[in-house]
Formats: sequence, structure tokens, C-alpha cells
Amino acid sequence: MKSVIIVGAGVVGLMCAVRLAKLGARVTVLEAHDENTTVWGPTASASAAGMLSPLSEQPSAHQALALASFDLWRAWRDGSAWSDAVRFDGAIVAAADAERSAQVLARAQAARREAYQLSSGEFRKRSGFAAKVEHAVFLVDEGFAEPLRVLSGLVMEARAHGVLVHFKQDVLRLTAHAAETYAGATFEADLIVLAPGVWATEDLMRIAPALKLVRPAKGCLAPVSIAHPLAPNLRGPGFYMVQQANQVAIGSTMDFDRTDRRVDAAQVETLLAAANALLPGEVQAIPKPWTGIRPMSPDGWPMIGRSGDVLIAAGHSRNGWLLAPITAEIITAYVMGAAIPPEWAALSPDRFGQA
Repeated sequence: MKSVIIVGAGVVGLMCAVRLAKLGARVTVLEAHDENTTVWGPTASASAAGMLSPLSEQPSAHQALALASFDLWRAWRDGSAWSDAVRFDGAIVAAADAERSAQVLARAQAARREAYQLSSGEFRKRSGFAAKVEHAVFLVDEGFAEPLRVLSGLVMEARAHGVLVHFKQDVLRLTAHAAETYAGATFEADLIVLAPGVWATEDLMRIAPALKLVRPAKGCLAPVSIAHPLAPNLRGPGFYMVQQANQVAIGSTMDFDRTDRRVDAAQVETLLAAANALLPGEVQAIPKPWTGIRPMSPDGWPMIGRSGDVLIAAGHSRNGWLLAPITAEIITAYVMGAAIPPEWAALSPDRFGQA
């Protein structure tokens, strides 16, 4: 039986833990921060929007993997401890012009996913907004995962499968088979997986050099008031909008190389202006906006595989939530010594050469 230590209890680390435990591994998760996280805490997963968007993001060579990960969300939801926190309501993309809407539609159809143009009347019906919006496309295969609820559900599910999840156990020193924490505890395992977000220490980067390539990108989300609940996600020029558990939020900002949590009022105003440009007078700001620090790889796609003496799952950028299931599948294959298909190997840290 394989034994594995996972450093980091965000959505990526926890999904890896659950998947490995279900296949018989003995798994220990070490997390530096408190279990009762909030959107204002340091955990990127907790402060994220939670959108599952394999089609409405910019096109990529890895889109097939993004769609495969979305399909895993569907397959794994029923019967899970977090099933009540994931929706598959689709998404509306309000493009800037007819050419861009045609590109979105063509991309979805090329992937053999259901999508169709919306007239202005159909946009009003689907979205609930009164604005006359042309050039909108509805994408069926998009959804939402409520971050805080799914994280708590994953911890429950992990523990139900025998995973030892330790919070407030910040790693001080690491070797290929052992982790020593600031609290004075030592944990040993056959393999170590690092999923630390942007918070890798010098010791973690020493043992896994590819972590040096992870760059922080600060993003702002702002809760807003609209006149109705929002079912499908909405993406317009310069913003996205999502119905979370008890509020609607807008976001899309990216501020590189910053790890402070201060909210920039100008960025909030920019998001609100973009939303009201599409939906005049229908979006109002409410307190309190928040920020999250996304871990970015050089190309914006995750690094999954061996780096130095350990495995890493890092640099997921804006798609940590979407790509968590496929990341768990890939990490599990590495741990269990299974074959790594070319499309998975393409996400290896080796694609960037030596860190």
C-alpha cells in the first residue's frame, strides 16, 4: 500500500487526497492554515469564484483536458459529501461583436459540446436581465462549485476514506520521504505531493525547483446586488458574474506579483463599470469585496508531475477549481506508477526546462 503526504489543503490537494485514498493509498494532508477558512483568508481556493468554465475561457491547446475535468465534476458529484454545492446551469457569453460570438460557438461545436446563439429576447429569458444584448451564446457544459462548501465537503469525504487531514501544520523542512512541521511533528511517506498555491517556502522550492516558476496574481471579486437570482454564469467584456451560495459576485481582474490582500477600489469600479456597460443600471455594488492570490505558471496551465525528489500540482492560474479533478487523476497515475498519456505528460514541469 502506497503512503503519500500531500502539502496543501486547497481544492487540488484535497481532491488528490480523496482520489488516492479511494484507490487504497494511505494519505496524510498537511495544511498551514486553519480549517475554518473564509474568502478573506490566504487560501486561494476559498477566495475563488468557483466557476467551472472549460469553454468560455480563452482557447488553449489543453482544452480537451479542461473538458475532461469538467466531465469528472459531473461524474463525481452524485453521492459525494459536497453534491449540494455544485451546479451545472451552463453559461452565457455576451461577446463584443458577431465575430467573437461566432468564435465562441465554433469552439464549442468543434469540441462536440452543446451551444447555441441567443437572441436578445432569449438572453433576457435565460439571464433575467432587461438589457438588450446581442451576440450572446449559451454554453451547456459550464457550471459552478461553491468554494467554501466544497472544501468542507472534501475534508469530510477525505476523512471518511481514512485520510489524516492536519490543519495548522506548516511545513518547516522537507525531504523526499518526510515532512517536519513548525509544530514539531514529523510525517513520513513513500511519496510527497506539493500543492502549496503561491505559498511555497524556500525549503519547498529547494526540493521541487519548478515551484520557483509559480508567480502570484492577485484577483479581486466584488459582491453585487441584482434584481433576481442568477442561474447560468455570465461572461461579458471585462467581467464575469456568478451566483454563489448567498450572493452574486463579479470578477476578472489580474494583478501580477502581488500577495497583499488589500482591495483596490479602482479595480472594483472597473468591474462595476464593465458590468453596467452591458447591463445598464442593473448591477449595484454592496460590501465587502475581497481578493485572492492565484498561483500562475509561466503559460497559465498547471505543472503536474515530478520536480526534483517529489511530485507537484501547482500553478493552476484561474482554473484551479475546474482542473482539480483531472489533476487528481494525473497525480494518482504518477503515484500508482500507471502509464501517463501524452496529453497528461504535456503538463509536466519539464516543459519549462530546468527551473
